[in-house]
Amino acid sequence: MELLDKITDYLIDHELKLATAESCTAGLIASELARVPGSGQSIDCGLAVYSPPSKHRYLGVSFDTIDAYGLTSEAVACEMAAGALNNNDADVALANTGIAGPSPGDDDTPVGTVCFAWAFRHDGHHHHFCETRRFDGERNEVRLAAAHYALERLPHYHRLCREAGASGGEDERSRRAVQRAIGVQLMAKADIDPQREIERRRDFLCRAMRESGQRTLVLGISGGVDSTVAGRLAQLAVEHARERGEQATFVAMRLPYGTQMDADDADRALAFIRPDEVLEVNVQGGSDALLTALETGGLTFQNAGQRDFVLGNIKARQRMVAQYAVAGTRGGLVIGTDQAAEALMGFFTKYGDGACDVAPLTGLTKRQVRLLGRDLSAPAELVDKAPTADLESLAPQKLDEEALGVTYDEIDDFLEGRPVPDRAYDTIVATYRRTEHKRNLPIAPGSYT
Repeated sequence: MELLDKITDYLIDHELKLATAESCTAGLIASELARVPGSGQSIDCGLAVYSPPSKHRYLGVSFDTIDAYGLTSEAVACEMAAGALNNNDADVALANTGIAGPSPGDDDTPVGTVCFAWAFRHDGHHHHFCETRRFDGERNEVRLAAAHYALERLPHYHRLCREAGASGGEDERSRRAVQRAIGVQLMAKADIDPQREIERRRDFLCRAMRESGQRTLVLGISGGVDSTVAGRLAQLAVEHARERGEQATFVAMRLPYGTQMDADDADRALAFIRPDEVLEVNVQGGSDALLTALETGGLTFQNAGQRDFVLGNIKARQRMVAQYAVAGTRGGLVIGTDQAAEALMGFFTKYGDGACDVAPLTGLTKRQVRLLGRDLSAPAELVDKAPTADLESLAPQKLDEEALGVTYDEIDDFLEGRPVPDRAYDTIVATYRRTEHKRNLPIAPGSYT
């Protein structure tokens, strides 16, 4: 009990909350610590995750990582710890994966081999450390030794974490672990088969209609590559559903604010998509009327730029109001066009273009959306078009990359697990954490202790 008392005191003294992600110890770390009276105030949760699907489902461990390094590997342990830290209200996460016995692993990993990872949240940074050890003894002796070792090393790595924080940042291993964990959480993959993804996402839309009992898909077409690809997938989905004898219609919507500067691109997109029906709704009147009503009601702005920014978000939300009006009338689902790059950066209007029923581009990087566009034979000028949200009247056609502060190539490299410059890494991770509320359900009282 001396070790358990010591670690409990350490967690309490440093005001740390612990989460565990245990494979071979199967909850033993949390169970052992819970033997100490009062330890509950420092334990956030304990997860026992044996199978690869459970590691992926609850912690975001990538199947690609498991395939590349094996289940008993520091890479898998690191992603387990990162997932436990990111998904819970914890300051420190312990993870392990190993072979307790009685037989060696499928890849002949010796009995007693255990890979550990410790992850810490400190001063806005995440720090990750990992080790591999081999323990002697019978199965349960290995498990107990591994559980105690994970706890024993916690103060050591916490001190290293604080030293790294004092020196101003994370080490490279920690940065890579954070990058992998974020990519997995957003369901990004380094490589895709475009044709397989087209079929898979088309079938997803068919299944969503069938299971929801809806018969219409609705999507606003802007003329950018995201809505072009999503629109073509929607049309393919309803045609595929009709071939199966099901009732299905795709309604594409033009939603300009006044005169759309790149209206020709929207026309090209519609000509390529060939939707069953096109509706055009100009959102300028409703958007301007709401802004005027707000100002009449007493709302004031710091400057013209802030007023224009707020109007931009009103435009995005008005467009979604129009799409849901059509979906409600026709018995339909509203399609969203957010992909992994925009999800990563929170580059969407909350309850505007971020509001939808189905999101068929989820997990795709920007370059992968372009790959699907090329495979679908979309017009090259749309596939390669520089992305712009075009919401700010004072800065029409403002490029996304100008607003984001990083390039889409850097964002895509980050998501696909490739090296990125330190400047891009810092910008991306800071933006991801700052915009977390956009990706989550509304905060409820139960979210707090």
